[in-house]
Amino acid sequence: MRRLASLALRLAVSGALIGWLLSRADLAAIGLELSAVGSANVALILGLQLVNTALKSYKWQQLLAADGIHLSHGTAFASYMVSTFFSVFLPTAIGGDAVRAVDTARRSGRGVATATSVVADRVLGFAAIGLVGLVSIAAGAAAAIDPHLRAVGAMLYLFVLATATLAFADVFGRAAPWFGRRLSRAQGAMRMISASIAAYRDSGGLWRWVLVSVAAQVIVVLAVWVIARALAIAAPLPYFFAIVPLVSLVESVPVSIFGIGTRDVSYVYLLGLVGVSQDKALSVSLLYVLLTLLYALLGGVVFAMRGSVRVPTQDTR
Repeated sequence: MRRLASLALRLAVSGALIGWLLSRADLAAIGLELSAVGSANVALILGLQLVNTALKSYKWQQLLAADGIHLSHGTAFASYMVSTFFSVFLPTAIGGDAVRAVDTARRSGRGVATATSVVADRVLGFAAIGLVGLVSIAAGAAAAIDPHLRAVGAMLYLFVLATATLAFADVFGRAAPWFGRRLSRAQGAMRMISASIAAYRDSGGLWRWVLVSVAAQVIVVLAVWVIARALAIAAPLPYFFAIVPLVSLVESVPVSIFGIGTRDVSYVYLLGLVGVSQDKALSVSLLYVLLTLLYALLGGVVFAMRGSVRVPTQDTR
């Protein structure tokens, strides 16, 4: 019942926000904007999304390998594509992560370790958002944004980075005895999570994975910028490095469906600060969603074609 209520609330938030924006927009003008985007731009944006997935799946594969779970890059890439499909077409983005964890746990035989790798992958992604956002603010790319909002953004990015750093500390190992006094099964899971995180730290690959995450975030920024250029929006590229990470954080808050509504309002406001009309700004957000839906369908094709081959691993913890 709670899940249905939560889903209904997110649908209501998305519907209310997008309805409010569309009621104030010139739908004919938006239609013309979207129809003017050429096939070359569509192909470029889809290509950037493909590279983004390749980078993220490589990082996740390396996290798994550091913990003794060995998947080929092709298998990790296919699993990431399938999770992208379910992230878009299930009610929450967590749905895609859960599908990826279950899919790989079936192959590895290590459910807790696999789930930990998925969460660690997500945490590294948020750390990259924080780094790109902070650097852009420090470089002056966010000068058009109100100083108070810039300060809030900087504090939000710092909070994200601090939380990501804490996630890779030995918090779970220290908490395991406390849980053991209350729930023995939880203690075992906490120890396994702690062991996986220790394996990530000891591998020496954390900074490399952070850089890969930053590269993936840069590609997201470039994809949005290409969309804007295709719509004849002249806002400079550095400004997109300032606003896209912020929008990414806003749309990750689980108050809407796939960020619909919250993403659109954010782009309309932030692009409006540099003189972009509401119709053009809304077109950026809508085209981003449409192309993401198109790209996610490729993950559906992969899901339909994949077998259920079990990948052996030497470590069976």
